[in-house]
Amino acid sequence: MKIAAVTRDGKIAHTIAESTEILIVTEENGLPTAKELVQIGDDEITSVLFKLAMQNIDVLLAGEIGTALQSTLRMLGVEMLPGCEGDAVENIAAYMTHEQIGDPSKIIVPEEDENDPLNCLHDCAKCMSGCHDRPVNPAGQ
Repeated sequence: MKIAAVTRDGKIAHTIAESTEILIVTEENGLPTAKELVQIGDDEITSVLFKLAMQNIDVLLAGEIGTALQSTLRMLGVEMLPGCEGDAVENIAAYMTHEQIGDPSKIIVPEEDENDPLNCLHDCAKCMSGCHDRPVNPAGQ
């Protein structure tokens, strides 16, 4: 099984858009067998999703996850565990030992937007319409 965490400076990133790398731990029989750090830098969300798909990720630990992104990850066969925070290695280790981590309520349901004619919630991974240049408000303010 491959367990991934979207991170920034070794900590779980608040959102995937704020992450700078993906920490991937391969687990077999309850033990870690490999660890890899995939740099994503300033990649757009579609590129990040592509990298996750190419790595055959089974589980993704993250901060907040939007509903459109949740649907996309589900289509890729990736189980999501939102609401994680703190050190990425510690979170992955806790997941592997079946400790309770994360918070399922961190799935963000955005409000409807009259400026979103494609009803994609401005998630270019969903509609690919190129509206990704809209400002992101990570704090939900």
